[in-house]
Amino acid sequence: MLARPGRESAVEQPPEGPVEIHTGDLTEPASLDGFLKDIDLLIHIASAHDHLGDEVMQKINIRGTEALLACARRVAAKDFQIWIISSAVIGAPVYSYYRDSKRVQEKLIKGSGFEWASFRPTLVYGVGDYRHTAPFLRRCAAKSGSWWVPHDGLSKINPVHVDDVVDAVMRYFAFERGIDCVYELAGPVGISYNDFLDQTIAAVGGGLKRRNISKKWADRLIFLKGLFVDNTSDRRASAYFNLHHQHDITNAKGELGWSPRPYAQGIREVAQGDWWRKDPPASAK
Repeated sequence: MLARPGRESAVEQPPEGPVEIHTGDLTEPASLDGFLKDIDLLIHIASAHDHLGDEVMQKINIRGTEALLACARRVAAKDFQIWIISSAVIGAPVYSYYRDSKRVQEKLIKGSGFEWASFRPTLVYGVGDYRHTAPFLRRCAAKSGSWWVPHDGLSKINPVHVDDVVDAVMRYFAFERGIDCVYELAGPVGISYNDFLDQTIAAVGGGLKRRNISKKWADRLIFLKGLFVDNTSDRRASAYFNLHHQHDITNAKGELGWSPRPYAQGIREVAQGDWWRKDPPASAK
């Protein structure tokens, strides 16, 4: 396993035996020397998200992947395979440099000459996600207040439970063909954004009221805001809520026998306990 300098302690050792850790950084190719020596399979999940900025995303998502492939060509086993778990490759055409960098990453792997598989999860949620899931649950658990949704809130999304993503990857180990495959991983059906919020609020017992604001008024407010500050993120968000984000999981269901759980069930499971109410542990920061 590759861990950044200072992050070695964040790796949880399984009960069946210790995991060998290689300390390195995708932005420093020399630090990867020896990492893939005689290795026949790499599961690539490293990623920089858009909160880190375009330059960092390029260094990690694109240049870092190039460095891994170069390392594999030098020292990996002859039958080396690379499996990538890469969100945001799929989605509606709302501009995102993060998504574009992940698409380039996938193309690099497909064109590497190595056998590959690509798992494309959509909106992932689950226990231990302190950057997205926990803040979302805390907000939905508010005892009063309103959550304003742009437009009619009927655009569809397909959240997927993190355990279901892991299940799909594990099933792939037993898949006989096992090379050059793409699997979109999402919930069993698309749900409206209104339902997404309502089901989450119900799961945490919140008193928050979901309300909708018409496209006309949303566009007017965004325009007025743009007279004073940069409103790029608001315009992109408005476009997002006007498009459907549903994904075809037929391949994963048919070939892998995969069956993801509905969001209403999954979010109830994730909301159990009080992990999301607490500050994240040091290993999650």
